[in-house]
Amino acid sequence: MVKIKIMLDKQKILDANVKVHSQLASEYNNREPHFRPENQEKVKSVLKEVVSRTNAKKMLDMGCGTGFLINLCKDMVDEIHGIDLTQAMLDQVDTSTGKITLHQGVVEDLPFEDESFDMATAYSFIDHLADFSEAFREAYRVLKPGGIFYIDLVANPYFWELIESVDKQKNGTNFSAIVEREIQAVLHVHEKAEQEYGINKDDFLIAEPTKSSDDSLKPENVEKVAREIGFNKVEITYHWFLGQGKVMHQESFEKAAMLNEWLTEALPATKGLFKYTRFILVK
Repeated sequence: MVKIKIMLDKQKILDANVKVHSQLASEYNNREPHFRPENQEKVKSVLKEVVSRTNAKKMLDMGCGTGFLINLCKDMVDEIHGIDLTQAMLDQVDTSTGKITLHQGVVEDLPFEDESFDMATAYSFIDHLADFSEAFREAYRVLKPGGIFYIDLVANPYFWELIESVDKQKNGTNFSAIVEREIQAVLHVHEKAEQEYGINKDDFLIAEPTKSSDDSLKPENVEKVAREIGFNKVEITYHWFLGQGKVMHQESFEKAAMLNEWLTEALPATKGLFKYTRFILVK
């Protein structure tokens, strides 16, 4: 995986995130693949389960961005609070329901009382943090007993390692379109961001420090941190296997589901084939 060669302090990471996401804000909903209908349905089903398990009335979305989870969950709960560092992203959130309150700030220092929320969420976010354990501690603090912290679209380091290994084997060889696409998405996305959006490629890497520089997001490490903080149950799901989009759209959703079931059954041998991980942390 691409390595950041400089020591990063927290403020440098915060500044890079504001810079990058301010530039992306107006195009974010059109650019990010997690806004595709099939993924929205997948995430919505998980949210429904979390709401049901917690009987949630009040939700906190950490690193809410332009409101991806807020929009999916707005009809499931009575009150939603979203917090994000980048005001330009918050400006894109639809608050027309009247049940959504937005806060500009950092998740490591939440402006809420202890045990204020039934559920907390973080989607495509924790790899943007200098130290995700700080956010976990705050989520734990503001959750009620029995509350759930739902974390999703976390880059799976085992997948990143696999793609890097495959790329090193190229030696002029042309791989399949599926593999080439992931090589570009994993190893060269910062270059694409610079070419297409004028975002400095180094800023892009700095804004996602744990995705590109270390192994702290390996599921076993995330679970260890969560349990040390006090979460009494940790559920881990590997998802979005290599080539899943192609199977869904060129074969069938049923075939994709069958392959996903088989690859999941074959864990941990297949963990490098899944691009992302999901965590359900129960207080």
